[in-house]
Amino acid sequence: MKLEYLFFIPVVLELMAAVTATVLYDKYKDAPEKYFLYFLWYTFLVEVIGAILKRYFEVENYWLYNAYMITSFLFYFSWYYAILKNLIFKRTVIVFSILFMIVALLSVIFEDWAEYHSYTFAMGALFVLVLTVFHFYQLLYSDVVLNIKYHLGFWISIALLLFYMGMLPLMFLSEFLDIEGVSYLIILLILNAILYGCYITGFLWTKKKHNYF
Repeated sequence: MKLEYLFFIPVVLELMAAVTATVLYDKYKDAPEKYFLYFLWYTFLVEVIGAILKRYFEVENYWLYNAYMITSFLFYFSWYYAILKNLIFKRTVIVFSILFMIVALLSVIFEDWAEYHSYTFAMGALFVLVLTVFHFYQLLYSDVVLNIKYHLGFWISIALLLFYMGMLPLMFLSEFLDIEGVSYLIILLILNAILYGCYITGFLWTKKKHNYF
């Protein structure tokens, strides 16, 4: 298998997750997670456009992924704001969103759009990890915990927790250690498989009656 073909694996995983979310939409259409259907198709579209620009037009696509990164983190923040009930948690989401937008704006102004904005990613990923902890705390002290495997929000937070727990050290260690090329790509593929595998599992296992917040 040519190395370049490995880059299409995340696209296939995203498509699988988006199709699964579409087919099973009725199970969570009344829950805050309903917007993940559109987000997954948006993610897939960005990946396809990015791949086409790079492969067929030889155009650098960092600008596209930087824009996607900003919008995706803002989407996660809005979702957590919708599902978290504790007032302190909700206010924390607002503070995180403001701080993230400040860093993202500074990156847009002072960093080259032909490079990946790593500081924006690091801050967004760190904030998401904190919000997943808030979510798990909320689930632990709710009736959902009794049937947690059927709750779609649980699987989404698990996916985000595992993915960004892997991405943050990978991003920083790759700058200091010899983690690049095939090794970097394989780790990235594993993290993507975990992310979308959890999404798909959530869509398959979730039950409508357990998606009330």
